[in-house]
Amino acid sequence: MKKLPNWQSMFDSFVSNNNFPFEWGKWDCCKFSNALIKVMTGEDLIPKTLNWKDEDSAMKAIKAYGKTLELSIEKVCKDNSVEEIDKVYMTCGDLVVYKQEGGESELVGICNGFGILTPNDDGIGVVACDLAYRVWRFD
Repeated sequence: MKKLPNWQSMFDSFVSNNNFPFEWGKWDCCKFSNALIKVMTGEDLIPKTLNWKDEDSAMKAIKAYGKTLELSIEKVCKDNSVEEIDKVYMTCGDLVVYKQEGGESELVGICNGFGILTPNDDGIGVVACDLAYRVWRFD
């Protein structure tokens, strides 16, 4: 998957205009990240066969597809020729798997160059880049 020539301006516009609160199956960390990836590349990363509407069905979809969120992201990136990079090189537009401070759950977001963007109850939140442990880059 390759970034479109004007991906940066579309990225900024998307983030400015889509500040919706977290909602399973509509605006969770996977749906948000996929929507932003589609803005940058013109393509969906999430396979059309994966659907969920609540936390329970999301966990079942993840388990069926790749066992864990991390392994599911690894699988879908490999299937779409999206290269993993060392997290020290993370920059704007990179897909990131991270864990919240003090948390056990894996989450996914998109780096904006300063933090990791992901939806929360108040809209789009930003978490520290040092929480990242796996990162993939679109060409």
